[in-house]
Amino acid sequence: MTTHPVSALVAALDALSPFAQAEKWDNVGLLVGDPEAPITRVLCCIDCTAPVIDEAEALGANVIVAYHPVIFEGQKRVLAGSLVWRLVRAGIAVVSPHTALDLADGGTNDMLGDVVALTSRAPLRVTDPRTGRGMGRVGPCEPITREALFANIRAGLGVDKLLVAGPTEGLVRRVAVGAGACGDMVNDALASGAELYLTGELRHHDALKCAARGMTVVCALHSNSERAALGRVAERLGAALAGLTVLCSAADRDPFEVR
Repeated sequence: MTTHPVSALVAALDALSPFAQAEKWDNVGLLVGDPEAPITRVLCCIDCTAPVIDEAEALGANVIVAYHPVIFEGQKRVLAGSLVWRLVRAGIAVVSPHTALDLADGGTNDMLGDVVALTSRAPLRVTDPRTGRGMGRVGPCEPITREALFANIRAGLGVDKLLVAGPTEGLVRRVAVGAGACGDMVNDALASGAELYLTGELRHHDALKCAARGMTVVCALHSNSERAALGRVAERLGAALAGLTVLCSAADRDPFEVR
């Protein structure tokens, strides 16, 4: 049976979402664990919560690929009862790609671009003029009614409900997307000429501004706009590390529910 060390998985994740291109404020890479420990199984999630750790233990997974970093800032204490304490005690490593995956080709934003069927795409906001890398995506799509696009978004993200502001009728020909908390890119979306902007969450007054300007905004909730990328990550990691079982969490879910 082929075994791989944690460091091999870190390298594979770095290859598909280069950690060096993550936002400067972010905390990516191996955050918890022993890089030389042999991997049993890998569990992918958006948030490394207590239920996800329960699931990892039940599945015999000793590595969690958590999109959101389980440690964001420096910690002065790691005490019993905390998630990090529990992970260390259980021997479970955690690797996080976060904004590196947002920027990467085929990452979270490209996943959203595929959900809305962009026929070509460019960054919604360029963050590195030297390479053209940037946050979000924007581009044309085949003309589609808003109602049909809403249905495609629900199906593509695996959700039953969406939060929608602005026009709900008429054709859409140009769409902008931004995974997660990309409400701060509303002005970029408006300036891009997009008729619809798909993201995770948006401030009340920004939704009003978009509606007044005739641009539809669709919010899927923060992690719901990111989770569909996990299947791609799991597939690519499994292909890079032969014989390794890489699973997507069933316990991982957005903390909010739309009823």
